[in-house]
Amino acid sequence: MSDIQPAAPKAFISYSWSSSDHEARVLDLATDLRSAGVDAILDKWDLREGQESTAFMEQMVTDKGIQKVIIVSDRVYAEKSDQRSGGAGTEAQIISPKLYSGEDEGKFVALVFERDEHGNACLPTYYTSRIFIDFTDLTRATDSFEQLVRWIFDKPLYKKPDVGRPPAYLKSDEATITLATSAAHRRAMDAVQNSKPHAFAATQEYLETLTDQLEAFRINVETDPLSDEISSNYAAFLPYRDEAITLVRAIARAEPETRYGDALHAFLERFIPYFHATPESGRHRKFDFDNYKFFAHELLLYFCTIAMTDGRSDLFDAITGRPYYDAVRGENGGNAVGTYDVFFFHDSLLDHRNKQLELRRHSLHADLLKERAAGSGFRFEQLIQTDFVLFLRNRLLHAESYYFWFPVTMYLLSYGHRPFEIFARAQSTRELMRLLPLLGIEDRVPLDELVKVYSDDPQKAPRFNDGWDCLDIGRLTGHDQLGSRP
Repeated sequence: MSDIQPAAPKAFISYSWSSSDHEARVLDLATDLRSAGVDAILDKWDLREGQESTAFMEQMVTDKGIQKVIIVSDRVYAEKSDQRSGGAGTEAQIISPKLYSGEDEGKFVALVFERDEHGNACLPTYYTSRIFIDFTDLTRATDSFEQLVRWIFDKPLYKKPDVGRPPAYLKSDEATITLATSAAHRRAMDAVQNSKPHAFAATQEYLETLTDQLEAFRINVETDPLSDEISSNYAAFLPYRDEAITLVRAIARAEPETRYGDALHAFLERFIPYFHATPESGRHRKFDFDNYKFFAHELLLYFCTIAMTDGRSDLFDAITGRPYYDAVRGENGGNAVGTYDVFFFHDSLLDHRNKQLELRRHSLHADLLKERAAGSGFRFEQLIQTDFVLFLRNRLLHAESYYFWFPVTMYLLSYGHRPFEIFARAQSTRELMRLLPLLGIEDRVPLDELVKVYSDDPQKAPRFNDGWDCLDIGRLTGHDQLGSRP
């Protein structure tokens, strides 16, 4: 690696001898610039006895080897420049033609050291329409100096970003489902991660923007359920799932704020109308809405996984502990107000493809969740654990038959699976106390009773793989070891 350093940029400082205090301040500025890697040129250092001052100034302004000229302007400098008197007047006669002609205009900058009685910057007339660096506020002296150094080295604080690709939603390919959510997502992420005052409003804007455009995913009744168009429909939602995941993860890692739980609950609830036919839907098949059910079910699993991973029981409770309103279910004789079980469903569309295409899979729904976990930032086993917790919570809080949560991901659970991590950790009494609220209970007695029910009659547990495989609730919860250590 070469040790040769690039030559320091040369910068000539033009100023007036207004007062001893002003001269001292300019000298300090020049000294600081040299400490910052700038070859600052100042008359006190570089103009020697016997030299012609006018020729020196003209050389400094016109010399191509001087990359920058810094004009330190106070009231005296501005007046002398306008009156063309003294050294400032001489320099004004040299500088002003260059600025007016646009020649080397990037070579000159004015530093304002004084303002008049009206608060206006004291500047030469030839410079009044140009951007200057304000040194009048001593409390911001460090920022002003950094701005000057960045100008000298051509390293601005705000770099213009490269032009990106046009948004996907501008493409003419009608077969591609794209939503205009990226700008709202960027605003929300920036606001949440940087704790800006409008973070919650930006989050709401993004979540509403996404759900307001869900109609784009509507499956047409004429669509062949075995066609690649169905696969494309499911795949097209992935970018928006990932946007939502990254935002919720940012929320989970920010300072707790109860309104975010409300917003996530409302966001999921806005999916529910898409689960059913509406007067506007026209002719349809029963499974034409299963893609929406899949999207909402998947988001619920990820949101709960994030809440569990980041220890945000408040978000978990907001998502799972509050009722969801399903008007259509109520109109059809069901309970309009239910639990998160409204997001459990049997994906008839994927099941139809499985059978008709002879794929011989136990659950395409589970397969697809596993496939889509790649790149999500989470392991599929984390989703299975969440699914199992949701199943247990549902059973513990709702014994009624019309409330039910089937942990579909467990079709892919390996045989003889050890206790899930969250239960293995709950061997510690402290961790058990953290686990119980996720299950919706205050003490372990209801869990002990539920495990006993399944132990006494394993056939009551959810059954998989054509009915021959039942969940071993006791083993998966590590029940015998729960709370066995301090």
